[in-house]
Amino acid sequence: MTMKRVLIVEDQGIIALDEVEIVRDLGYEVTGIALTGESAVDQAGRDRPDLVLMDIMLPGKMDGRQAAVKIRERHEIPVIFVTALGDKKTAQSGKMNLPEGVGYVVKPFSRQELKDEIRRLIG
Repeated sequence: MTMKRVLIVEDQGIIALDEVEIVRDLGYEVTGIALTGESAVDQAGRDRPDLVLMDIMLPGKMDGRQAAVKIRERHEIPVIFVTALGDKKTAQSGKMNLPEGVGYVVKPFSRQELKDEIRRLIG
């Protein structure tokens, strides 16, 4: 069985490092860290990860939502939005309306919460 691979899209270094640690704790490989929506789309196309952890608020012309749409349309890669937009109550209600292959975790998140969402989407 091959190791699952995850692309992290996060412009805040400390959060990206925490996500790297969580992904590695699960036994998965981090393919890279993208800082912008544009670079996320490029890296996803090049590296074909099994999952993308996607911040919504990103610098540049393309935010995380736009990048996720492109990645999902082109490569059908599952995406977990990891964002400070919203609150826990909104996130929980929003999960009911998310399309298949999409997750949502609100910052600050617990390590277990992110692990559970990753496992839900890629095992």
